Amino acid sequence: MPEKKLLKPEGECYVFAPSKGERGLPLEFLRRMLFEIFLIRDFELKLLEIKDLGLIHGPVHSSIGQEGGAVGSIMALVKEDVIASTHRGHHHFLAKAFGGYVASYNPLEAVPPEIGGILKKTLAEIMGLAQGYCKGRGGSMHLGDMGCGCLGTNAIVAGGVPIVTGVGWAHAMDGNGRVAVSYMGDGASNQGAVHEAMNMAKLWKIPVIYFFENNLYAVATHVRESCSLVDLAQRGPAYGMEAMVVDGMDPVAVFLAMREARKIALSGKPVVIEAKTYRYKHQAQSLPGSAFGYRSKAEEDEWLTRDAVARFPEVLAASGVLSEADVKVLRERSTSLVAEAASSFVRGEGKGASVPPELYPVKADLESGVRSEGHEFEGARFAELSDFPSVTERTFIDVVPEVMDRIMEKDSRAVVLGEEVGHMKGGAYLATKGLFKKYRDRVIDTPISEAGFCGMGLGLALSGKRPVVEIMFPDFALVAADQLFNQIGKCRYMYGNQFDVPLVMRTRVAIGTGYGAQHCMEPASFYAQFAGWRIVAPSTPFDYIGLFNSAYRSLDPVLVIEHHNLYTTKGPVPEDREFCIPFGKARVARQGGQVTLVAWSLMTLEALKAAEALASEGIEVEVIDLRTIDYAGIDYETLGASLKKTGRLLVVEEGHFIGGIGAQIADEVQRRFFDFLDGEIQRLAGLSIPTPVSRPMEDIVTPHAPDIAAAVRGMVGR
Repeated sequence: MPEKKLLKPEGECYVFAPSKGERGLPLEFLRRMLFEIFLIRDFELKLLEIKDLGLIHGPVHSSIGQEGGAVGSIMALVKEDVIASTHRGHHHFLAKAFGGYVASYNPLEAVPPEIGGILKKTLAEIMGLAQGYCKGRGGSMHLGDMGCGCLGTNAIVAGGVPIVTGVGWAHAMDGNGRVAVSYMGDGASNQGAVHEAMNMAKLWKIPVIYFFENNLYAVATHVRESCSLVDLAQRGPAYGMEAMVVDGMDPVAVFLAMREARKIALSGKPVVIEAKTYRYKHQAQSLPGSAFGYRSKAEEDEWLTRDAVARFPEVLAASGVLSEADVKVLRERSTSLVAEAASSFVRGEGKGASVPPELYPVKADLESGVRSEGHEFEGARFAELSDFPSVTERTFIDVVPEVMDRIMEKDSRAVVLGEEVGHMKGGAYLATKGLFKKYRDRVIDTPISEAGFCGMGLGLALSGKRPVVEIMFPDFALVAADQLFNQIGKCRYMYGNQFDVPLVMRTRVAIGTGYGAQHCMEPASFYAQFAGWRIVAPSTPFDYIGLFNSAYRSLDPVLVIEHHNLYTTKGPVPEDREFCIPFGKARVARQGGQVTLVAWSLMTLEALKAAEALASEGIEVEVIDLRTIDYAGIDYETLGASLKKTGRLLVVEEGHFIGGIGAQIADEVQRRFFDFLDGEIQRLAGLSIPTPVSRPMEDIVTPHAPDIAAAVRGMVGR
């Protein structure tokens, strides 16, 4: 028989059950705790009532039954601690707002006016009204307010987990004595991004608490059907974390558990808390779950005996904290405040109830806050190559780490992270050469966990850091699609333009290298679908410096596309690297009068080769390098000026023909400049198939200079 040696987990998992003596919290504290539980319950009931009247557009995932755990846990935090929550997060949001905006008070004496204001503003947001925290854009599932430390509730299950872990990482870097708390349900504990984030949190000693609200059901699927563990907290020790299980229906026990977890987290040890709780209503409506057959009425009745709204007042009365009369006062005040909040937005009763139209956001505000207004570029020095009398030749790959080095030397907020960015003397292609040696604490080699570290990069950006995240190949972005597109690409807008997102994403296009179908994606048209992203694609070393400087300065997320086949090319650059190239400013790379040829990245070089060949035939082509290729940043002014001369347009890109950037350009050009055109707009693009490995086949898939020249000849009748 083989010898079996039992390995002890690095972390411990235990049931947290405070003693009677530990429960002796200050009277005013306990009264406030109960009052805020009442407020959240009454608020949720009113929400469902308004929803049933048809006055809330979209779902309402109520937290009825889970209020005690939310209030108890958040009262253990300080205002500066940051939380992120789930699609079922009204209770977390309200509890954090109460704690963030209201100093200590005795609700039996007077309720501060801020309480009513928080209720009104939260209700307005859930109803989609302009008076809400996110201007009505977020609604029930995207409640965010950085002022009180609520990074946001999140409609994607586990979507906020890597993000708030990144916020905790920023806290660790700054040593500011704050923690981050990631609230999630039992269903979210099965998401891969959770495990990626937990692993990195332990690796880098991040002060983060993972709070599992185990309410037994992910919609209608029981936790025992989706997880083999009896206690979800057991996942903590697997990552070397301390983990505790607590009665989520007992607000004092949850408070004490969170207080203990916060101390542990601040010592550099992330913690898992599993709160056993229950939601009394179905997924997103006022009926109980038993009405849909996935749980029994008997089960619901059993959990109702543990309801904090009924049980906690009895506990406080038995200990002499409150009398029955006191409880009645608190309940009446809570109900009155919630009713007052609702009356601010709902006119009439029953079937005659309505919301005044003037409370909704106006159409003029629809597109505001998609991107920064650009104030971060005030004082920036914009320049072109012709502005510099003295230049030297540098290769493209040399300036990539040089521009980051200069930034990191000047700005301690800069953090470079990604796979292999520190190893092999600067990654597989030397794009981060020399940085790890100089900035060891800010050049981070990550695990192969794209979803995790992209989301953590967003958390860093939201915390005032300036992350530069590398995705080794564009195809790998699909592993992190939720974080890149649902989170980073939508963050500013859906939370009402509250958050700047200063994140730079670098990626290397490998078309032409023989890496095949899963490494040779051209990412521009994919990112362009998400309006929050800026996209730049430099074709020269000079443009790389100026565009990267702009990307780093930007308060929006920027994708910087680097092409592998450009790395060895050379070009002139000045000694002075303190310049920017503005987003949305194309470069006329070659003057001509017969055809306008639009390209970017490597295709600019192919276009110039074609133009040189055509010039010997007497065909003069004007080559425009777009440089910025997100839909909002395409320089139609320069395009229009060129078309006024040439009357003909050819758009060339490596990406797939179907759905390519060129399709958008062609559509917009015919709308804007139809009168300038003397012929059909032509496009050259990659075949809409996965990229093959075979060199001859790969060459056929994407355009090259001879293909471009042939297309131009056809356009001018040659």
